[in-house]
This record gives sequence, C-alpha cells and structure tokens, in this order.
Amino acid sequence: MTLLTVTGLTITGRHLLVDDVDLTVAAGETLGLVGESGSGKSLTARAVAGLLPKGLTATGSVLLGDGAGMQLIGARERVLRSVRGNRISLLMQDPFTMLNPLRTAGLHIAESLPKRPRGGTLREEVVRRLAEVGIDDPAVADRYPFQLSGGMRQRVAMAAALAGDPELLIADEPTTALDATTQHEILMLLRKLQEARGMGVVLITHDLRVAFELCDRVSVMYAGRIVERGPGAHVAKEPAHPYTSGLLAALPSVTRTLPVLTGIPGNVPPAAEVTEVCAFAARCGQATAECTKARPVLRELGAGRHTACLHEVRPRNDHAPEPAPAVQTSRPFFTAEPGEPLLRIEDLRKAYGTHVALGGVALEVRAGESVGVVGESGSGKTTLSRCVLGLVTPDGGRIELAGEDITPRGRRTRAARAHRLVQCVFQDPSTSLNPALTVGSTLAEAAAQGPAEGRLSVADLLDLVGLPAAYAVRKPRALSGGERQRVAIARALAVRPALLICDEPVASLDVSVQAHVLELLRGVSRDLGTSLLFITHDLAVVRQIAERMVVLFKGAVVESGETAGLLDRPRHDYTRRLVASVPPTP
Repeated sequence: MTLLTVTGLTITGRHLLVDDVDLTVAAGETLGLVGESGSGKSLTARAVAGLLPKGLTATGSVLLGDGAGMQLIGARERVLRSVRGNRISLLMQDPFTMLNPLRTAGLHIAESLPKRPRGGTLREEVVRRLAEVGIDDPAVADRYPFQLSGGMRQRVAMAAALAGDPELLIADEPTTALDATTQHEILMLLRKLQEARGMGVVLITHDLRVAFELCDRVSVMYAGRIVERGPGAHVAKEPAHPYTSGLLAALPSVTRTLPVLTGIPGNVPPAAEVTEVCAFAARCGQATAECTKARPVLRELGAGRHTACLHEVRPRNDHAPEPAPAVQTSRPFFTAEPGEPLLRIEDLRKAYGTHVALGGVALEVRAGESVGVVGESGSGKTTLSRCVLGLVTPDGGRIELAGEDITPRGRRTRAARAHRLVQCVFQDPSTSLNPALTVGSTLAEAAAQGPAEGRLSVADLLDLVGLPAAYAVRKPRALSGGERQRVAIARALAVRPALLICDEPVASLDVSVQAHVLELLRGVSRDLGTSLLFITHDLAVVRQIAERMVVLFKGAVVESGETAGLLDRPRHDYTRRLVASVPPTP
C-alpha cells in the first residue's frame, strides 16, 4: 500500500529551491534521501509535513494515503494539524529542537498521545512508550532533557514522535550527532519499530553508510532535484550518476587507510542557476558540451533504477589516486626531533560531583604525530581536551607540553607561550569565527597573537588551507560549512602552534567536504610538523587521520596502539563493540 505520493514538488521563495521532485513511500518501506547540504532534502521533508518556513511556497502534489489520498499542498492549517503527529510525524537531528527544556520526558510523550489510554493510567502508558524505545527505567519520565544523555534524549524524542502512532515517520538526520554505538542502537531500534508497526519511513541523511544499510530505496538529491534513484543495494554497488559515484568515492574506510582522500571539487549551486543545464556539469569530470545545452531528465535503466545523466557512468575508481600536493609554507611550524614527546599526560583526573570524567588518563603525542582519541559520549574525550587547553582545572595529574608543565591550576594564568603552542579546531566553526568580522580581520587578529618572526599574512593563511585570497573580504555567513571550517583551521594555525587539538572537526560536514578537510589536516601534520590530537566518534575518520589511537571508556584508557592494528584486531570488548557498530562501507 502506498502511503505517500509526491509529484512535481517545487519550492520557491525569492528564488527556486526545490525543482520538480517526485517521491513515493509504501507501508513498511524506508526511503533514503541523500545528498550534500543545500540539495533540498530537509525542505522537501518540511513541505510534506506542511512546515515550510514563512516566505516559502510549495506547488505540485503531496498525496497522503492510497488511491485518491489526502492532498496536503494547499491544505488549510487546521487539516495539516490533524495530520501532523497522527498520520505524519517528524524526528529531527537535534532532540532539543523537539523537546521543551521546561517539560519532563513523560510530559512530552503524554501530550503527543492521540487519546487517553484504556485499561490503564496515563503514567503506565508513558512508561510503556519509553520501554518501546529501549528506556526501561520509569524514573526517566520525571527527568528533564538536560538531565539525559544525547542518546537518551533522542530516544525520548522518538517516543514522542511515535506516540501518535503515525503511518509515516520523517527522520531528518536523526543520528548525525551521536557516537557510533548509540547511532547503531537508535537505527536498529527504528528498524524494529518500523517492522512492528508497518510504518513508512523517510530517512534524510548525508551518511551514505547509514542510508545504504537501512533504506530499501534511495533517492539522491542535488541542487533541488532528484538525480538518481533506485534500490539501495544496487545504487551502492553500481552508481548510475557521477554525483553518486563521487560521494561514494569520498567515503573514508574503517578497514583500510586511503592514500588520498578525494572529495568532489566545488559546491552545490543554487537550484535557480541551473534550471536549463545539468546541475552537476560544473563539478563533473565526465561533462561534455551536451551537458550544458539542456536539462537531463530522469531516464529509466530498468529494475527500478533511474538516472539524470546523459552518459554511462565510469566504474568507481578504487586504485590509488595521485598524492595530494604539499601544504606550502616557508618552514615547519615547530622543530623537534621526530619521535620526541611533545604532549605528555600523566594520571589526569577530573570529577564532577560523583561523576568521574577522567579517572587517571595517561597518553603521549610525539612531535609531528597524529593521535586519535575515540569513545562514546561521556567517555571523557572533551574533558581531556579542555584540560589540555587550560579551560578545565583537573583534580590531579600533570600535563606537559614541549617540556613545560602547563597543567591548569585554578586561578594561575598560563604563560602566553603555552597558549601559542596549543590551539583547537571545534566541530562548529561558528564558535571560532566572529560573524561581524571579515575573514581577513579574523585571521589578522589571530596572527598578531603569535611570534613576529615568520608571521604569515592573511593571504598566506588562506593559501595554506586552499582558499582564494579574495575570501579575505567575505564574512562567515557568505561561506559554505566546509569553507568556514577551513577558515577556522587557518585561524588556529595563525599562531604557528606545535599541537592542534581537533574536537570532532568533521562530524557535521558532508562526506565530500569531510574528505577535503581531512586531507588538509593530513597535510598540516605531514608538511608543517604540527602534531594532532584528534577527537572523534567516527572510527572510519580516525583510521584515515591518526597514526596511533587511544580508546576512552568511562574516563579510562581501555586500549591504545597503532591505529590500523587496533581497528583490525581489537582486544578489549568495548573496542570490539565500537568496531562492530560501524555500518559497512559501500
């Protein structure tokens, strides 16, 4: 039975945003929507639920139900309210966008129930709904969102989204911010609930591993259009559009270290600028003059496969690509004998009340080396980095950088040299960039904090991270997410640090942009002599970036060693669980 039929969906505001999209979802089926940021995935989902932002208009057809169905395009808000939560429900990436911080978990679920339960109390029904999403502790119903872990918040958000027993669930990046094991648990739970209810699911994600593991069919979006669709297994094995092939080629592998990480050059163009041509032509290595003369239509390849490419797509290129060019600068940032210890942490301890964040952690980073730190949320990764940065005062232990004791001790101010020796790149570059300043002003201000000798100019710093000098006059809002992260890296490198701490720097980036940023960080370590302490929950990423790695679990190092050997032959049960939770690379 068909639950949803979308035909010719077009979304416009000041400009065209989504262009003539067709989708269908059957009962019990999972449809994946994949593509880079700016492709129109989330806007398509919001149009289906009647939740487009003000100023945007949807045309075309969105039919809910089999046969004639209920037309949602142009429906009154009263009709849409009767549908949302009851027949169609949304599960968002950040549960804080769904959960009111002033309401308990139980109240969120209770207010989403379609009617009062029969044969039991409201409390019993709330507890039953929590148990359905794997929360067996009834006391969770009385807790507020800030009292729950990220995985628990997402489970509560899922319970609230499913409380109305919807026919169709739209899950928009539901596991992007979660660690590997929690992500795996949430996805397996979603699959189990879907099978038990016969529910249709639209899964929006930029994680191709998740899409191809979970989805029956996949539609690939680019610049507001569907450029390829078909059964997930077939699309993963033999992509029929160069864009899909490029996304798959950019995926990091957890089973092998790739000599070069290759992303797709350029950015997604606005849909309004490519209405009469192949939208991907400017970024495609197979493009011909024919591609810029007319817009390719989706043509059928058989077995439910469609592609909007005029040509036969070349097979995926799995041989070793050309080495990446060296990151250019006049000399290494930090001179030390290879193998000489740069960062040494001994018996580092930190507790917050009764919660032990770090229980005696020891690790070492050598000059020019990249060391990965992996573990679930709450394992102590971020507390460790904040201690090294001087943002958290540990309860005990010692932190030594380049032979100098930099352990934070309450009110004592660290020497300026210590601040210059270590810098950080965060997950969200917005935390590092002042939106009121131009890129050039930000970089000049940062460079002035470093030593005068060998100081890099703004143009030098932009060139260092692969951005044109003309970007100096732009403000952060005029840049893409990947470009903002490159500027954040340039800002961190402006003081010529010996150690760069990277705290989930690619977690929120599209796979192609992620490949570019990881290759840049590889070059920073290789060519500038800068050591990396790379914090991540993504084992495929740590395989590509780190020579050695340590595994944190509940504030303790449970395993450490050379990255490839540790991931190929994990010894600790916790490490084995982490490795087993990673979806296979297509």
